[in-house]
Amino acid sequence: MKRQNLRKALMVIFVLSLPVTMFYLSPLLTLQGAWKGIVTSSLVFVGLSAVLAFFAGRVFCGWICPGGAVQEVLFPANDRRVPGGKLDLIKYGIAAVWLALLVAFFIRAGGLLSVQPLYGIESGFSLATPVSYVMFYVAMGGMVVLSLAVGRRPFCHYGCMLAPFMIAGKYAAKKIGSPRLHLEAESEKCIDCKLCTKNCPMSLDVNAMVRSSEMDSPECISCAACVDVCPRQVISLVFSSTGSKKS
Repeated sequence: MKRQNLRKALMVIFVLSLPVTMFYLSPLLTLQGAWKGIVTSSLVFVGLSAVLAFFAGRVFCGWICPGGAVQEVLFPANDRRVPGGKLDLIKYGIAAVWLALLVAFFIRAGGLLSVQPLYGIESGFSLATPVSYVMFYVAMGGMVVLSLAVGRRPFCHYGCMLAPFMIAGKYAAKKIGSPRLHLEAESEKCIDCKLCTKNCPMSLDVNAMVRSSEMDSPECISCAACVDVCPRQVISLVFSSTGSKKS
């Protein structure tokens, strides 16, 4: 479990970095910049996250995302598995609205007029004003309340507008057969202990995925928790262009 300890330590470090980095990742700041025709660092980040997902899936969500870390810290308070399915589509709607507003704002401004990585964060620090602190506590507080009320990583399932762009990058790599980071499984070795399902932070039925020999899920965050908990080394996290291993 050393890998999981490292993963959680990294996410805690990125949570501690939020006073500096929060607005570099802010979708709201992206829209504010677009209103003036400005490409902000947060818009660049959206593009880079999709590119990263093309090669490594949603590794950002599983290893770096401060919001994910906040939600996982609360697992002891509410470890309930959250439902997916059609509810997961909510975040696609949020992303579509954000993207439509982004395009409309740039059109209104007359196009992409400039690139200003420090737009809205001229000091380099995100939490530099009283308003920024209010935004920080509203964002983090919302995730805390949602996690306590619903269970495991609900914001990642339903509210993260960045996830659809990463899922698109991940899907594109699979579609063209490009080498990528993904799960594979040797289902004939599975003993149905279901520890993989029990320990998945995204509430995926990993056992069913193994049994069906279909290990790709848009909600997988490449955290490798299922890999590390499996007593028979059925599941592996690999970088290749191949699909799931068939039984």
